[in-house]
Amino acid sequence: MEEEQVFSEGDQIVSIHEFMEGIEAQQLEADLVLGGDEGKECTYEKGYMRRQAVFSCLTCTPGGNAGVCTACSLICHEGHKVVELWTRRRFRCDCGNEKFGEFKCKLVKERDRLNGSNVYNQNYGGLYCTCRRPYPDPENEDQGEMLQCCICEDWFHETHLGLPPSLQVPRDDEGEPAFDELICQSCISRCSFLENYPDLFVSPSEVDDEEAPESQDAQATKSAETGTAEVPSTETSLLGEPHMNGLTLETALGGRPVQSLQAGSIAEKIEPISAVEELYVSSTSHTGESSTFDNVTCKLKKTEDGSKQFNSEAENADTGGRQKVLEPGQAVFLTKSWRSELCLCDACKSTYAAKGVEFLLDKEDTLQEYEEAAKRKREEAMQKEDGTTQAFLQKLGHVQRMELVHGINDFTTELGSFLTPFGQNGKTVTRDDIDEFFQGLQKKRRLNSNLGPQ
Repeated sequence: MEEEQVFSEGDQIVSIHEFMEGIEAQQLEADLVLGGDEGKECTYEKGYMRRQAVFSCLTCTPGGNAGVCTACSLICHEGHKVVELWTRRRFRCDCGNEKFGEFKCKLVKERDRLNGSNVYNQNYGGLYCTCRRPYPDPENEDQGEMLQCCICEDWFHETHLGLPPSLQVPRDDEGEPAFDELICQSCISRCSFLENYPDLFVSPSEVDDEEAPESQDAQATKSAETGTAEVPSTETSLLGEPHMNGLTLETALGGRPVQSLQAGSIAEKIEPISAVEELYVSSTSHTGESSTFDNVTCKLKKTEDGSKQFNSEAENADTGGRQKVLEPGQAVFLTKSWRSELCLCDACKSTYAAKGVEFLLDKEDTLQEYEEAAKRKREEAMQKEDGTTQAFLQKLGHVQRMELVHGINDFTTELGSFLTPFGQNGKTVTRDDIDEFFQGLQKKRRLNSNLGPQ
């Protein structure tokens, strides 16, 4: 029996199978963002999770200094002004704690006053990048893509990465990011040890002067090169001041514009590295040989000039155009699986811990593992459904199938028309809006029934 097909807008042929595939693709995208979390249970009792989807409610915490899990965003903060933050590392749900005043979580009654290990940045207030603008930005329609730093997890416009006009984000022939993860110009100081791993970098793409877009960071970059500008510290960045993997904000979340916040509204910060830790790190020997402090041989070796470098198997291998040094005030782009190349000796591990980036060694911290876990959860859920949807479709007759597809297409068109103004104006969809939408559909259905066949 041939597959049932109908014509939709623009004379595009759509089949039930194709439509179901489209729905599944959208569901998969949502699962990847939420990590497979169905949003039924608060994650507070799971503690500081390696990764989870986090949201900020500006209705309850207008200062942007708290985050809630998926379930709480849907159940406790329904109808509120909620900012989607995508995924955050080592975060525990704040819903209903001291930061929310009299507001109580509906899912977990007993919890600590505060979650002292949570880290918050300007994103919790709906602001992003060094320009501290909302996303989408109502004052800038042509804002381009935004990319996320894998250290501070803030999002940045491509033109705000400290690159000179002659360089741009590395992309492949199809325009997709040609790197795995990105470290922003503010966080690179925490990862200065990467200077020892030149083969792990992907160089920015060069562009002709005539084609080079005007960079809003050009003046700051020139100042940094002449030593007249200072790169913001990590602590400053985490306080919401100017502060990426190949993932873009467009594909990760549907941000909403919010009112700008006053600087310093984010109260929490990471404690600076102690002098003792700095002394220990600077005095640690990396000779490429095992020491009494090491359980693993260090991957770094000393070069002829006394500097240290990743001990690559191929001494004179072609670096493929990758950059050799960290440029002041510029973001850096890293190759696929670069984290697995980091040295695991005790001395290097101490360096990562002192810099506050020991999470780089945790496989479950990577976005790839987060998404793979979401895919596994989805596959398990689909297996439990045991083909219920397909069995239902197979029971339908020809006329019923055609009516179903027409109804789905009509619903999709109506829903798109309904949601478009909300997206353009950055307005939150409330329960009243949804109720009004479905009431309109019911009135339309009754009208069509009364008119009968045309």
